[in-house]
Amino acid sequence: MGSSLHVVFRGVSKTYDGRTMVVQDLDLHVEEGEFFTLLGPSGSGKTTCLMMLAGFEAPSSGEIRLSGRSVQHLPPRKRGIGVVFQNYALFFRSK
Repeated sequence: MGSSLHVVFRGVSKTYDGRTMVVQDLDLHVEEGEFFTLLGPSGSGKTTCLMMLAGFEAPSSGEIRLSGRSVQHLPPRKRGIGVVFQNYALFFRSK
């Protein structure tokens, strides 16, 4: 049985302020069952890429596909992606 592309970033870019590119023209293909690691210095866009894949951030341009399906307009709960944050905080309002 041949491998199939499971995660595809096609020309994905992200800017938060309209000027500074956090991720620029990313093309990435991860096959089903492949073990893949994002490695780079702080501020290189690793977390931003994962947040876009999970649906917590939207790309400024380009397309993200999961199992051949565009996920641009799918909410995070319908993507089937789990996220465990490195640092977390719980905020609550007391009366």
